Amino acid sequence: MRSEHATMLSEQGKLPRLPIPTLSQTIERYLESISPLVGNDKDALTTTTRKAQEFLKVGERLQQRLKSYDATQENSWLEKWWLELAYLSWREGLCINSNYWLAVADDPRAYELAAASIQLLPSDEGFNMGRVWDSGEYGEFQVRRAVRFIQRTLDFKELVDTDRLPVDRTRAGPLCMSQYKCIFGMTRIPRMGCDELRQDEATTQSHTILVIVQDQIYAVEVYDSAGRRKPNGDLETELHAVIADVVMRAGQSELDAPVTVLTAGHRDRWAAAYAKLEQQPRNRTTLNKIQESLFAVSLDTTFSDPLGSINAHQENTKSHGTQIGHNRWYDKCANYVVDRNGAVGYIGEHSPCDALIPAIMIEYVSKAVAQEPIERGVLIPQTPDYKTRVRRLRFTVDDEVQGMIREAKAEVERTSRASCSRQIRFETYGSDWIKKTAGIGPDALAQVALQLTYYRVHGALAPVYETASTRQFLHGRTETVRSLTPQVAQCVYTMCDATTTPRDRYTALVRAATKHQEMLRTASAGQGVDRHIFGLRMAYNRLDPLPSESAMTDHEKRAIEEFFEDPILARSTTFQLSTSGLFPSRYLTHTGFGCVAPERAYGINYIIESNRIKFGVEGKTADVGNGTDVELFETTLRQTLIELKLVCEQAGTRSTAKQSRL
Repeated sequence: MRSEHATMLSEQGKLPRLPIPTLSQTIERYLESISPLVGNDKDALTTTTRKAQEFLKVGERLQQRLKSYDATQENSWLEKWWLELAYLSWREGLCINSNYWLAVADDPRAYELAAASIQLLPSDEGFNMGRVWDSGEYGEFQVRRAVRFIQRTLDFKELVDTDRLPVDRTRAGPLCMSQYKCIFGMTRIPRMGCDELRQDEATTQSHTILVIVQDQIYAVEVYDSAGRRKPNGDLETELHAVIADVVMRAGQSELDAPVTVLTAGHRDRWAAAYAKLEQQPRNRTTLNKIQESLFAVSLDTTFSDPLGSINAHQENTKSHGTQIGHNRWYDKCANYVVDRNGAVGYIGEHSPCDALIPAIMIEYVSKAVAQEPIERGVLIPQTPDYKTRVRRLRFTVDDEVQGMIREAKAEVERTSRASCSRQIRFETYGSDWIKKTAGIGPDALAQVALQLTYYRVHGALAPVYETASTRQFLHGRTETVRSLTPQVAQCVYTMCDATTTPRDRYTALVRAATKHQEMLRTASAGQGVDRHIFGLRMAYNRLDPLPSESAMTDHEKRAIEEFFEDPILARSTTFQLSTSGLFPSRYLTHTGFGCVAPERAYGINYIIESNRIKFGVEGKTADVGNGTDVELFETTLRQTLIELKLVCEQAGTRSTAKQSRL
């Protein structure tokens, strides 16, 4: 929901600060959340309960430290710590592990498309998954569509810059709009141990974007010297000039080393290479120009086979389908990917803003582009006698950095080989049927379906991270919905019990859905478990005792450390189902991110539309993920969704739903 009356930042001063829940509430909700994981292990439950109760007795000093720290922070007690610990100190490579990816619907009017020399047929085993094919060339439609996305993205940026973007709202009121300011001119910079973000006036007011072709980097001006936006024809000429320059240099073996691959790999390796690169003046200039670009556009020679394959498209977007980790600058907050046939994707560096915000932008941009026909042979407006200003950004690379590039390339290829991701389109029903016939919340049904699917595939319940937005608070980002509730667990057991009736199963489903909606509201209100426990841990590890505090006794210290080091707490945060829902979208065909746990784990983004549900699922291959099976998960999820529909229909649905809530 958006307000057309208030300007973008006009409601910021009215937003409350992120609250700090009471200690007793958090402990109570934590203990409730772990009961499905502990199951019948009464000894484990007794031990964990004892540790939590002991922590409750001594943890008030940490609570007071946290409150005192909050009073010193401009926006919230969580903001700086979360940015550092959840993102910038993460050392694994960004490709697949951290950056999210989005795929945009194809343009049905695309022309002069490349096709594989041996095309996949519907009878072929790999037809549904598709494959990425390399044409070795670029297309006119590709360039034209890239320019349209550039222009409409600049439209969106200008709405943000001029405070004309309408305020996002829910029934609870206005939402924080600060993350929209974090998309453009934002770059992650590698540093040993903990990275940095750069965004300043020079980067946000830049006149250039990055264009990346065959790992060669170019600064392309999208505004002229007077600050006027360049017309489509000028930008098309610029992109064609970049492509021509790369093709010429490739033919003469004059391409620079693929420094881009370093951005995909381990952060400390990239930090070491970055420190060495910036010692050389030309490299410093290049790195600075990269950071001073508004966003990046990668032009690939690859395309999907069969044409329009969503699975192949997302594979190319997330990591480049044939040269893994190449031709992207993973450190940019915003990096479009346009393949040979004009299919558009987007990868985002996660630390400055949550994926929801760029997704809103891409929906806006994609809708606008879809309303602009791209026709073959139609003249495009261009400045008379326009002269291109191709500016190639060069790197001077020594043998040591070359070795790091080879290491990074090997690393991201391993990461890609170990990753299996696919788009699941469930077309039988969507939110309309769930609300009107099943009589429950669509998100709740999706979460029950995912947990039930996991149980049937792996024979165990999975700890769940579901993203709840806390944007109703100043600079709020997310909280964890621990979607594996006792009610959801009971629903899973009831569904798998052959002796239960459809009425029994539907009653269990309604109770699970009702509890889930309560959990979602609680987390969105800043009253979840995980961020508060994180803050208490930070208060213990980083904050000095308050002047009014008594000295901490050995007993108190032991009680605190036993709680934080409890294996059940660790297990409950090993999220084997990491999930997030987005708004209904006509233009986003695939959304995805990597799973966060090492074994039998899945990263799942989903979009619930009125008549279908789209799931983007990523997991590791069976050998790496110790039994992870994305293919079986897809098959089982489809069966589970059908079964839930049958249960609702057989049970009499809405009348039963009212009785089940009593």
